[in-house]
Amino acid sequence: MSQLLGLPVATLVDKMQTTQVGPLTPAPVATDVTKDQVVYLEEHQDQFPGVSYVQEPLRDYPSGSLAAHALGTVGIYPVATTSGGSDPNRYKGYSPGTVIGRSGIEYAYEKELHGTDGFTKYQVDASGNVRGILGTQDPTPGDDVVTTLDKNIQTLTEASLADGLAKARTIYDKVSNKDYVAPAGGVVVMDPNNGQIIAMASSPTYDPTQFAEGITSAQYAAEFQNNPAQPLIDRVIQAQYPPGSTFKVVTAAAAMTEGFANPTGSFACPSQVRLYDQTFNNWQASDSGSISLQQALIQSCDTVFYNFGQTFWQRFRAGQGEQLQAFARDFGLGSATGLEIPGEQAGRVPDDAWLQNQHKANPKAFPYNIWLPGYTIQMAIGQGDLLVTPLQLAAAYGGIANGGRLYQPELGMKVMDVSQTVTSVAPKVTRQLPVSPQAIGVIQQGLDGVAVQQPLGTAVGAFAGFPFDKVAVAAKTGTADVNGKQPYAWFASYAPADHPQYVVVVMLEQAGHGGETAAPIARRILEGLFNLPATNIAPGPRTD
Repeated sequence: MSQLLGLPVATLVDKMQTTQVGPLTPAPVATDVTKDQVVYLEEHQDQFPGVSYVQEPLRDYPSGSLAAHALGTVGIYPVATTSGGSDPNRYKGYSPGTVIGRSGIEYAYEKELHGTDGFTKYQVDASGNVRGILGTQDPTPGDDVVTTLDKNIQTLTEASLADGLAKARTIYDKVSNKDYVAPAGGVVVMDPNNGQIIAMASSPTYDPTQFAEGITSAQYAAEFQNNPAQPLIDRVIQAQYPPGSTFKVVTAAAAMTEGFANPTGSFACPSQVRLYDQTFNNWQASDSGSISLQQALIQSCDTVFYNFGQTFWQRFRAGQGEQLQAFARDFGLGSATGLEIPGEQAGRVPDDAWLQNQHKANPKAFPYNIWLPGYTIQMAIGQGDLLVTPLQLAAAYGGIANGGRLYQPELGMKVMDVSQTVTSVAPKVTRQLPVSPQAIGVIQQGLDGVAVQQPLGTAVGAFAGFPFDKVAVAAKTGTADVNGKQPYAWFASYAPADHPQYVVVVMLEQAGHGGETAAPIARRILEGLFNLPATNIAPGPRTD
């Protein structure tokens, strides 16, 4: 047997003595054997008493790594049960060696996909000898799960992300004196009218077939566990980043709703402001004078929002609560969106209570135990300790696009059993934004100008020549600063602006500025979504 299978005798003995199968169940000693090996076994049964073979189904991923993080991986029960460890009944009745979903849709819809195992009940005597068969049950196939993902759009999204990251790595960053590292990124395309995820791309990625076919500990360690690129991390739901200027829509909504930012008013946009003995610089060095709130979003004027942050902090000190943080949570930030697959992170909306806990736990890293004005001022432009996931941001922009409803993102569209009975996944509204239609309208008008208003719109360069007469695009660029890293690039958008069908959010790690590297990727995806002539991804100007 050792010679036939090419396995050491010790390995075979170990496999035959496994406790993962019952005493009357054949112990598997080899998988994925060749046809020649099976033929030899059949022709020489006298040499291999008690040895047989079975054909087993194998999870197949015909598109390889496409949508790997969304689809997920499978593993063998009970080894691969860490994701469901908190639910003692999740694998009730499962036999050792059963293939189970361990991440993504494979895990979320395990109950539907699994079906029912077949079995044979034997009558045995005290010596373990079989005396008869008490009964049998045939296996039943699992249900089919139809996802919300569109294969063509997913392919376009992954290709655009990979191309955009590669282009970013050719751009020189004079601050760090080297090209952008651009090691990773994520893109999500979502329907703002029901929360369905049309595409969800994360780079770097992997091929889930590796797990379906079986992966050794050494392979797992080399390719995943010890890989600094961390390809198993889904950048759309598991990675958390400062949102940069994409957060300004929340600050604007909060300032208008709390009554100190007049929707029709004017606001000073100098190159810098001096607040509490600190200088806070705008990303542009010029003074824009007094501008509307819409214009503050179009050109992403930091100083307008610094002043909003100051007012929020003053209200906090006056005992009126942490209003900016409350609005961030109203937009779904600081808590998981409810996407059905495991691993989603909640992000972080820092506040005074959070700071107190951090100070107690690590006073060297957090030397102050009071919420300082700079914390709120920086939060107002999406900086500081605020963290979001790309999916959270997509859901929030979906709420702006549809007029105020936040939908729970979904990857499952419907489940169909063997009798062709269909159970659809109904859209779920998780909250209504506490923002007036007038305030939402002001934000929408500002986003409408980001890609079209010459010359101040921060995405104008990336969208030069785009056919806005056919498809209007609402958007916001963002550039997030992370200590010791190159800038992180954001682009949040929806289209068509007047009757949105898609939200597209792009996030790139250490890849420069939002209008420079993230916006061109979103443009290419939008062109594909609306069957517009495709343009090559090319870096735009270095805008916020």
